[in-house]
Formats: sequence, structure tokens, C-alpha cells
Amino acid sequence: IFFLLLYVASASRSVAVQVSVQAAQERFSGDAQTIQNLFSRHGAQKIARLEIGENKIRIMFLAPVLFDSGSAYLKSDAFPLLQEIVLALAELPNQIQVEGYTDNRPLGPGAKQASNWELSAARAFAVLRFLEINGIPQQRLSAIGYGEFRPLQTNDTPEGRAANRRIEINILRREN
Repeated sequence: IFFLLLYVASASRSVAVQVSVQAAQERFSGDAQTIQNLFSRHGAQKIARLEIGENKIRIMFLAPVLFDSGSAYLKSDAFPLLQEIVLALAELPNQIQVEGYTDNRPLGPGAKQASNWELSAARAFAVLRFLEINGIPQQRLSAIGYGEFRPLQTNDTPEGRAANRRIEINILRREN
């Protein structure tokens, strides 16, 4: 009887977990469709790539769309581009995490940041600040810099390094 009770408890817990996982996936897939529609409606596909994952939707900006080489200051011609992203993000309730990445090349002697890690964080915070100034609530925003430590491609080629220098705006799945 004891083992039968354990089995029933385990099976019912498994069903409950499957139902909650399925509900979360359905909720996020609705977000994904909404985000895809907003992304297209605001023309963001011209400047960034949209990837839909299990836990987040990633808007990826590759170098040099937002920043000049070695700089953490947003390019002025990036403002209208980012404004289109703001318009799309403003219509969503999701948390937004901005991630900065660099290649593995050392910064030059006149660099304002001491390392690629600091450069990636400064770039992520520059984008976060732009989002905040343009109407995305602070409580929905966070930023992180990964430096050279999470490359998409090898840093052995100019193309690989360019792919690794990027900003990602991640729209996180809603929990409730």
C-alpha cells in the first residue's frame, strides 16, 4: 500500500508539473508571436536578428550597428534604430535583460575601459539607459556584461570576432 501511495503521489506530481510547464510554454509562445509581430511592424528586422528560445526571446545586434570599435557610447545613428525596439518593447510586460559581449582582442592603450569585460558591461548599460530614458520602466530592466567569455564563433577570424561583438536584448518569459 505504501508503494502504491508513493506511485500515485509521484504520478500526480508529474502530471501537475507537465501541466504547469505546458501552460508556461503556451504563455511564452503567445509572447513570441506578439513579439514577432511587434518586431516586424516596427521594422526591427532591418537592424537585428530575432531568436525565440525556450526561456527567452533574443534580439541580437551585431557589431558595428550600435557602437564604434572599442567604444561604449551609442552611435547617434543607432538612436532611431533603438527607438523602434523601444516601441515594440513598450507594448510588452516582460522583464528585459541587456547583455554585452566582446571579442578577445585586447583594448588599445587609450581605451576608457580596462578590459573587454568592462567594455561589454558599459555597452550593456548604455543600451539599458537608452531603454529607460525612452520609457521602459526601470523595474523591468537589467544588464550584464560577459566580455569575451561567451563567444558565438571562434575569435580566430575577423568574421568570428565580429559575430562575438554584440548586444543582446533578451525578453524573458513571464513567470505568472
